[in-house]
Formats: sequence, structure tokens, C-alpha cells
Amino acid sequence: MRPTVNASSTASSTATTPAGSKAAAGARAPHTVRRGELSAFLRSRRERITPEDVGLPTGSRRRTPGLRREEVAQLAGVGVTWYTWLEQGRPIRASAQVLDAVARTLRLDVAEREHLYRLAGIPSVTHPEGDHVSPQVQVILDHLDPLPAAVYNARWDVLAWNRTYSMIFPGVSTDRFTERNVMWSVFTKPDCCCPFVDPASEMP
Repeated sequence: MRPTVNASSTASSTATTPAGSKAAAGARAPHTVRRGELSAFLRSRRERITPEDVGLPTGSRRRTPGLRREEVAQLAGVGVTWYTWLEQGRPIRASAQVLDAVARTLRLDVAEREHLYRLAGIPSVTHPEGDHVSPQVQVILDHLDPLPAAVYNARWDVLAWNRTYSMIFPGVSTDRFTERNVMWSVFTKPDCCCPFVDPASEMP
């Protein structure tokens, strides 16, 4: 007996296979588009920062505008290969802590930082701007005046300060939150430590 072929099932299989392929491709498309946008976004933000902005020498053989990828990786404290893959839009996992370091290095504002997290697939994250100091703590800082006093978080972001502190470090009142960081200022702002009589001995 010859085997029989079910024509209806064959036709159905032939008709639905291309549609299934298109559906699968469509499901992957948003991720591909998002990674492409992440690549373009990181590259544009990297190219707008000059070496002088972060205290690096310009050099005579610099062929790219702004910072190099390895310079961003070094300043952010991440691996060069990892950052290169991130900027190339490869499907790698990035933690909020690492993205925060990249955002600080690229000097992203609040909206840009939020955009970075979304493109990296981390839509919900606690931003540094969520750190706050209670009114009671601010009262204590004010009562310590004329002694300079400030409150830092675990990242050394300056969250609150009193009048004398702002007189010694005037940038604390005008800098964006992403730039109001003690460690960042020490290495990127040559004049940030002028209040110290002898920075070599006063600073750890």
C-alpha cells in the first residue's frame, strides 16, 4: 500500500511557515532597533566630550572627535572589551551600577541617563537623584556653621551642605547632580581642591 499524503495539511504547513518566520523576525526587530539606538547614543555622547574636559592629554594622533572607547572604559572603571561591545550594540547584560558609571563618565543629565537605561533594557532603576536628605539632617548641617559640613552617599555624591561648605566649594551650588561628586571633581577639576593649603598633604 502506498503512503497517502494529506494535501490540506501540506498546504496549511506551506502557507503558515513564511508567516511564522515573519512573526519571529518581527519579535526580534525591536531588540535589534534598540541596540542600534544604544550604539548611536553612546557614540554621540562620547564624541561630544573632549580629552581636556576630563583632564586627559589631547595627543597629536587623535583621529576621533571626543574620547576614545578605551578612555571611556578607563574613566568608568569597566573593561575596554565590555564597553566596546556595549557601544556596538551587542546583546550583553549591563547592571545598573555599571551603567551609572558610564553615565557619569559621559556626563549624562537626568533625561539622558533615563534614556540610557531604557535602551539597555533596564526600564526601572533607582536614580541617584532619588537620594535625599531629611529636613532634620539639613538643620544639623546648618547648626554646624561656620564649620563646613556636607552629606555624601555611598558614591560620594554631595547630597546636602551648609553655607560654609558652599563658600569653600562654590561649584556644589551650580553643578548638575551628575557632576556633584567628590571623587569625580578631584580628578577632573584641577581647581576643585584650591581650599586646601597643601593638597599633597591634606588630601588622602
